[in-house]
Amino acid sequence: MSRGPRAAVRRDWGDDEDGCSILHVDMDAFFASVELARRPELRGRPVVVGGADRGVVLAATYEARAFGVHSAMPMAVARRACPQAVVVRPDHRRYLEVSRSVMGMLGEITALVEQVSVDEAFLDVSGARRRLGPPTVIGAALRRRVLAEHGVTCSVGIATTKFVAKLASTHAKPDGMLLVPAGSTVAFLRTLPVGALWGVGERTEGALARWGIRTVAELADTDVAVLQAAVGKVSGAHLHDLAWGRDPRPVQPRRAERSIGAETTFEHDLRDLDVVQRACSSSRTGARRGFVTRVWSPGR
Repeated sequence: MSRGPRAAVRRDWGDDEDGCSILHVDMDAFFASVELARRPELRGRPVVVGGADRGVVLAATYEARAFGVHSAMPMAVARRACPQAVVVRPDHRRYLEVSRSVMGMLGEITALVEQVSVDEAFLDVSGARRRLGPPTVIGAALRRRVLAEHGVTCSVGIATTKFVAKLASTHAKPDGMLLVPAGSTVAFLRTLPVGALWGVGERTEGALARWGIRTVAELADTDVAVLQAAVGKVSGAHLHDLAWGRDPRPVQPRRAERSIGAETTFEHDLRDLDVVQRACSSSRTGARRGFVTRVWSPGR
């Protein structure tokens, strides 16, 4: 699920769908949503999916996120931030089942599906419009079907490029859909902080800030040579293209996702190599069943 920077104010960018054939579908708080679907009594409460004590947060409902809880956070920190949270142990087999079903739905819409992770994918629906209607109709129908069959929600971004479609789905969250028409692409991008651009992490964001560049608008208006001096020749040119909505990368179908990463956190720190090797051997058995497990001990 996307947690990228957003524009300060949400708005409607128009309804012209011409050329907007790229959809980005992103499940909302996927693991947590799957758990709520079979535990409806927990809806509206802060729920955290992960190990009970020494593990990390795999997913959190939006109610838990309001307290600052987020994925990859140590569970001990999450419990301090939100002591009233309900902690649910993960069921990776169920998550994989729902993921495969949703990806199958996408494949019924178009063969041009690029699965990015267990809970998100890009679609190119240019060839499906005559059969299924405009992209907003396709996106709305997909969202209804996912909710009806699995009780979970997804957000959909629609745009002319993969990059902007992903940004649009982030702005549509949770449980929404956002169209960014071709004619509004640059205006939409100019509302964003520079950290919203693909490839801008903390280090690059800091480098740009030292040159007084903190927004996409400021980056777009900066000479490419200056950007290259700030972040490197290749990155500078690439970020300038993104700031102007230029992203020629097509949707590239690939082999379906066959694994979900999972971490095994032990109750106590391990220093016995034999014990660790046995645990790794067990994890490889799990990997053959479709799971990839990382074995680690927080104290090492």
